[in-house]
Formats: sequence, C-alpha cells, structure tokens
Amino acid sequence: MCGHDEFDAFFRADFPALVAFLCKAGFEVETARDVAAEAMLHALEAWPIVEDPRAWVRRVAGRLIDAAGDVRADWTLAGDPRDDEELAELVEQHAGLIELLAALPGKQRMVLAWSLDGFTPSQIAEALRIAPATVRSTLRHVRERLRRLRATRPGDQQDRKR
Repeated sequence: MCGHDEFDAFFRADFPALVAFLCKAGFEVETARDVAAEAMLHALEAWPIVEDPRAWVRRVAGRLIDAAGDVRADWTLAGDPRDDEELAELVEQHAGLIELLAALPGKQRMVLAWSLDGFTPSQIAEALRIAPATVRSTLRHVRERLRRLRATRPGDQQDRKR
C-alpha cells in the first residue's frame, strides 16, 4: 500500500509538470495530457523498479511520442484552462518560451525541455542516450539561436528603444 501512496503523491506533483514539459517539447496540450497519462500508467505498473520517477516518465513519454509518429503541435494552446487550473498556469508561465521554442528543431527543443525541467546535461545525456558533450553543445546552440530569435521579434525591438 505504501508504494501506491508514494505513486499517488508523485502523480499529483508531477503530472502537470510532465504535461508542461511536453508542451515545451512542442506538443499541443491535449496530446501532452494523453501522452503524460499513458506514461504515468506505465510508471504505476513499473513503480517498484522505477529509480528516478521524474526522468523515467519523461523517457517513456518520449518513446510513446516516437512510436506514435509525427504528432507535433500547431503551437496553439487548445482546451479550456478551467479543465486543469494548475496545468493552465504552468503552460501560461511558459507561453512566451513555447512561442520561441516553435522555431527550434525537435532535438534542440527536447534537450531544452529536459534542461528547463531541472535535469543536468549528464542526466539528459543518459535519458536521451546521447553524449554529455552533445547535450552541452546543443544547449549552447539553443541559447545562441534563442538570443537571435528574441532579437528579431518585432515587439522586442520596440521595447528596447524605449
């Protein structure tokens, strides 16, 4: 019973964050919710052997998405925010970032989403099965690209002149 209580606490704490992670990675809210729910079901089944639940559900979610094919978002936030106020708040906090992320290639977007969720380059490398140097390089390229994108956004130019 204790294991179920631990899973329940994990689910309540991490489900909205997992959905927000998937939105940052480029998926519509509804797709992100579906994938997050399925990843959590897999986590429940494997709970006794899961060592790092936050990383585990993100890896599973990535595999589920890969298996489903190209289900990328059109970068609109679908659904009624009243469905899940906490989720809507998390996504809203990142709305400007999500807009910028739309311009990034999938690999860069996924590495950045992991980083924004607090994972180190070593943890990201292990989860995505790539070299830590590749993660660091990807993050450096993402930062450079996001700086360029922010510099070319029309509203940002006017804000800087004031």
